[in-house]
Amino acid sequence: MTDIRPDGVRTVHLGAFYPNDHHHTLWGHPQAGSQIEFGAFEQFARSAERGLFDFVFLAEANWLQEHRDRVIEHAILDKPDSLTLLAALAAETSRIGLVATIGTTFADAFHVARQFAALQRVSNGRAGWNVVTSHTSFGQGATTNFRPGRLGRHEDRYTDAERFVQDVLSYWDPARTIGSAPFAVPDERPVIVQAGGSEAGRDLAGRYADAVFAGRRSIELSREFADDIRGRSRSYGNPEALILPSTAFVLGDTEAEAQERQREWRDLEMTPKVAAFLLEEVWGGDLSDFDVDGPLPSFDPDWDHAYAYTRGMVGGERDARTLVAGWRHLAETEHLSVRQLLSTVRARRDFVGTGRSVALQINEWVQAGAADGFVVNPSVVPSGLDDFVDAVVPELQELGVFRTEYTGNSLRDHLTQTVQGRTAHGSAGAGA
Repeated sequence: MTDIRPDGVRTVHLGAFYPNDHHHTLWGHPQAGSQIEFGAFEQFARSAERGLFDFVFLAEANWLQEHRDRVIEHAILDKPDSLTLLAALAAETSRIGLVATIGTTFADAFHVARQFAALQRVSNGRAGWNVVTSHTSFGQGATTNFRPGRLGRHEDRYTDAERFVQDVLSYWDPARTIGSAPFAVPDERPVIVQAGGSEAGRDLAGRYADAVFAGRRSIELSREFADDIRGRSRSYGNPEALILPSTAFVLGDTEAEAQERQREWRDLEMTPKVAAFLLEEVWGGDLSDFDVDGPLPSFDPDWDHAYAYTRGMVGGERDARTLVAGWRHLAETEHLSVRQLLSTVRARRDFVGTGRSVALQINEWVQAGAADGFVVNPSVVPSGLDDFVDAVVPELQELGVFRTEYTGNSLRDHLTQTVQGRTAHGSAGAGA
């Protein structure tokens, strides 16, 4: 639930996402480590626990990311199974929550209930399930790995997802007497997280979610989204779900150093192959030979393709024509090439600055009610999270809005912990 102290100050919550399968990760950075070895995941989880984060979060990978019959540049050929990794991490950590994405489209409720009940037991109550359906393009790719007919119509997937969640919850219900026996979970069921931004996704979140992963574009738009989800939670008689937008960061000892590092990272991230792939995601067609250091294509996208893409976005513009018009306007106004434009509109390094200024920016969002915290995506893995823990977390603690120790043992304890009081050196108010 939303954590607001009696003095009206909101508590900041943090999760950590291991970003090992998208273009935002800086594959060519000299400090980049393995994307598949257990030691990298262990280092990441230990860092998050040292930073007193609520949880670490791993994504689902039921497919090899391809586009036009070629593997995209940032795909991982042997991405490990999330639940197996989290079970191993449960033995290497003691407090940090362990969240995995398991989609409802290509899974069975019995197995999901069983797997998360087992993780909940071996971790002593630290398990979390991120419920998703399936992005259209990735879903198409996954169909070759599963029984035919699993990928239904887009408009049916949330109806199916709701039934799926209800079935999983029934397996965790100790009063279950029909069919197979329930899966015992210690004291409380695993936490449920949801990531959909559509109308149906929001309603699913209001019904079942303890926390919601959300996109972020501005404080105002994020607050509208947060208020909507919180209202839906209340309408179903549930505690308000925590709103945790995904975010990334660039840190420097000075503001100027952080800005320069951001420019360097954008160049490192947006290779010509990545830029061509991102352009094709919206435009459709084969643009592998298109000059991405020149202007946007003069021709319109394949609008059916473009709308299929925007429907799968979380927290972004869902109208393809509005999205493309905005891109054209920005590119023309700022005289941007395709690579420069995509580095701007697809950037994930939302908070840029010193540890202090990034902490103040995060706190501004939380005190404004636009978020309850953030799921942090470091650009360099696994070591990038250490930079955030060392530079930003102490500043949030000094502001009096982030815990200085864990007061509970379970993930649910972390999500409901309210930080008490203020420190003598900082104010928890927005923009302090």
